Amino acid sequence: MHFTPSLLLAASIASVAAAPAPIQIGVDDVILHGNGHFMLMKREDFAELEAARNSDKMPPAPAGHDDKLITYTGKDNKPTFNGNETDDSPRQPLSLHKRGTNTIILPKPNTRFLGWDVQMSAVVKGAPTTISVSQGFTIGNSITVGVSSMLTIVKDYLSVTMSTDYSRSWSSIQTQTFMAPVPAGKYGAFVSNAWTTRASGNVWTGTVGGGGDIVPYQADSFSPKQYGDMSWVDGVISLCIKDTFPMPRCLGAGTL
Repeated sequence: MHFTPSLLLAASIASVAAAPAPIQIGVDDVILHGNGHFMLMKREDFAELEAARNSDKMPPAPAGHDDKLITYTGKDNKPTFNGNETDDSPRQPLSLHKRGTNTIILPKPNTRFLGWDVQMSAVVKGAPTTISVSQGFTIGNSITVGVSSMLTIVKDYLSVTMSTDYSRSWSSIQTQTFMAPVPAGKYGAFVSNAWTTRASGNVWTGTVGGGGDIVPYQADSFSPKQYGDMSWVDGVISLCIKDTFPMPRCLGAGTL
């Protein structure tokens, strides 16, 4: 991603010795990472976020959104059952053989997109009111499969082909404080839209000359970035403002 100097409004690096001073964020500002530190710029100047928020086409849903699939986040090294089990270039299929059956992984090309809003503060009603990034909101790499028995196969395959730790997660902290005003009568919250790398495909299991079953998988991963004293993921942090509560996402479906 390339940012010209004319687009940059301000830049700040937190001091290691002392807690950084609060950074005031406007309703039309976004916080993003570049050149080793975070930057502020107007949302209208950041074309990807503005286009995504105004587009009729929604970005792909995050892991865990489909209640028919099983999601592994690595937080406790166990998959999360959400419901009933029921690079830009293609990778080569992986074929495994066991007791007369074949298991073949058929990967699709990787995709990269700006993900749904991830909440980073409480939702507040403006009186007007000032809010700040809060501690304890999380985001993490994940693997989602259609059947739990396929999880280990997919996880092992991706750990080699993607060189990604799918157990890694990040948590927001209050050491680096971003503050912003919420207009009177509106509802607002800080949100993060992460640059998401998605690996996806299908796992086919069956016998040669016979039938087989196809199970889908997908894996989302993020790149770490430092925003002052806060370790988070590469993407955009901004203020989401809406008229109603529960508060709808500015990017993505559902509410915060």
